[in-house]
Amino acid sequence: MRNWLRSPTLLKLFVGQHILNGMSVAVAVMAVAAAASASLGFAAGQPATLGAISASISDFPAPWRVKARALLVGFALALASTSAIQFAGGSAPAEIATIGAIAFCAGMVTGFGRWALSLSAQMLVSMVFVMGLPEVGAARALGNEAIFAAGGLAYIGLALIATRLGGASERRLMASECFRELAAYLRAVARFTDPQIDVTEVYGAAIRQQAALAEQLQAARALLLDNARASAERVRLAATIGILLDVFDALVAAQSELTRLRGVAAARTLMARIGVAMRAGALDLQHLSLELLTNPKPGLPPGHAVATDAMRREAARLFAGEEASPAERAAVEATTQRLVAVRQQIRRLERAVGDDAVAQAAIGEIDLSAFAPRRSYDPRLLGAQLSADSPVFRYAARLAAAMMAGAIVAVSLGGAGHGNWVLLTIAVIMRASYGWTRQRRDDRIVGTLVGCVVAAVAVAYAPVGALVAVQGLALAVTHGFIRSNYRLASAGASVMALVSLHLINPAESASVLVRLADTLVGAAIAHLFSHLWPRWEFAEAPRLAARLIAQVAAFAAVALRREAPEQDYRLARKDVIEAIAALSDSAARMGGEPRAAQRGLEEMAAMLIAAHAVVAHLSAMRLALRAAGGDSDEAEAEAKAARVWIARRLAANADAGPASEDGDDLVPTPLKNATLALLATAKEYRRAAALA
Repeated sequence: MRNWLRSPTLLKLFVGQHILNGMSVAVAVMAVAAAASASLGFAAGQPATLGAISASISDFPAPWRVKARALLVGFALALASTSAIQFAGGSAPAEIATIGAIAFCAGMVTGFGRWALSLSAQMLVSMVFVMGLPEVGAARALGNEAIFAAGGLAYIGLALIATRLGGASERRLMASECFRELAAYLRAVARFTDPQIDVTEVYGAAIRQQAALAEQLQAARALLLDNARASAERVRLAATIGILLDVFDALVAAQSELTRLRGVAAARTLMARIGVAMRAGALDLQHLSLELLTNPKPGLPPGHAVATDAMRREAARLFAGEEASPAERAAVEATTQRLVAVRQQIRRLERAVGDDAVAQAAIGEIDLSAFAPRRSYDPRLLGAQLSADSPVFRYAARLAAAMMAGAIVAVSLGGAGHGNWVLLTIAVIMRASYGWTRQRRDDRIVGTLVGCVVAAVAVAYAPVGALVAVQGLALAVTHGFIRSNYRLASAGASVMALVSLHLINPAESASVLVRLADTLVGAAIAHLFSHLWPRWEFAEAPRLAARLIAQVAAFAAVALRREAPEQDYRLARKDVIEAIAALSDSAARMGGEPRAAQRGLEEMAAMLIAAHAVVAHLSAMRLALRAAGGDSDEAEAEAKAARVWIARRLAANADAGPASEDGDDLVPTPLKNATLALLATAKEYRRAAALA
């Protein structure tokens, strides 16, 4: 494997759906721009280009029907906002009020869910772009709006054709990215084997990477589980999701003993071997992710089991000797077996992507539609957010106030030339979370500085044809990296917006220093208004913490039942992974808030680690229960006792609880201790979160 292909960072940056998506968006927009210029003339066709750019904002990988609906709904919202702002022109008070109303509606749209952020952006960015058109009368404004609509609809048609033609490539890229995220999780867990690294730091990194894996799998379910049985290749790719989670299961189970082995002097060599085996597994997954893109029968590299064999030999030596205690030798044996299971599942993954029978067996009779996320456009979802206590309503109010303040500042600075950029900066920076707003503010300023310099050079020296090419390239960078690297996307957006504004109205072009000053003004307004009527994370996090406890209980109830249907187990596993990810994301957002608002942050981190440990023990018991089959009454009795005990404790939220009942002595001590630790940390978190 070439050296650069071994770098997870470079792979994530340059190989993935975002590159294909960004390029396809840019090609479609440029096709609309070329057609509009050829038929209407360059200047008259610019509204069509803006329409295509506006329609493209919600164009992200999704099944054809889901994408069609998102593009049409998003562009309808964009048309509503652009029509309103065009016909409010001529009166500064009316325009400012219209900007506020559009911004409030854009904020409320996010109540549909995280996926609707692009719909919100379509309303705001489209409005700002249309504000950059030269001032004209009502009849000409109506004509511009018609051209804008035609450009957007043309783009939607091209995007849907591209989705039909490139669907197979999109699905392979999605599966490939899932492999790489699991590889990153393997590398994070491998750090448990290094005694020099603080175990809390390792847990934190592993949980954050688990959250990233959960997000990637959520996106994969939407794309790979849609009409999954339509073809053999679709079945193979759909099967990878379940097998990836089986790899994850075995890996989580292995962690139940890794922390104990860190402190065993006799196991130092074994821990080093385990670390090497995990990193080798990560490289194998990375290799398989690239093979999936280039080879119809992807395969693991030769000698891929060498590191695992070395680990097994060292474990056998340690188990046969007297260096470790009986309990430590049992931990060595259990951990080694689980890591061997990880390797076996990776081999199964390799077979599934190339063998229809293996893939079909992996899916079995499972109803895949039960795992696919569903989007709802039901307006009642937004009606439920019309409350002063709703974070969505508060965000919409903050966004409206900030955009109106930006419009007022722009008028005082001299009008639309400043207003476009100030408002665009506010629109792309402000988010419902203060932490996200602060991070995007910093990235926006750095990205704008770089983008302004690039755009200034292009506008000053490049001919119109070259500027159109720069516009397309910048659009590809913006769209491709908007979700993964906002600083880079912001640089691309600055180039794209500056060049676009220059092309539609050369008379309003401004210097680099003016644009940078406008960016600083917009960033300052966004930062100031992020403190207005905030809904700090500590108000939302307790609900997520309670959900995590409930999902751990639900997972235990299914995982510790041998006869539980495979579908029920997979759904419970998905739910508990997403619950841990949700609380982890909440902790990350809280970490970006002012220190005075960081209520219970350290306690939340401890609770996450404890929950992760409980899930690890439950996964380990699940694997042991399945391995025993119907031959071990002892394993069955142990699982039943643990299921009853955990349900009782978690339902009561009791870390002390009543005296032992019949069967409690059968519950494994490590699982007991982990559960009691979870309840204790949850209690401590609730106490800290409730402090005034």
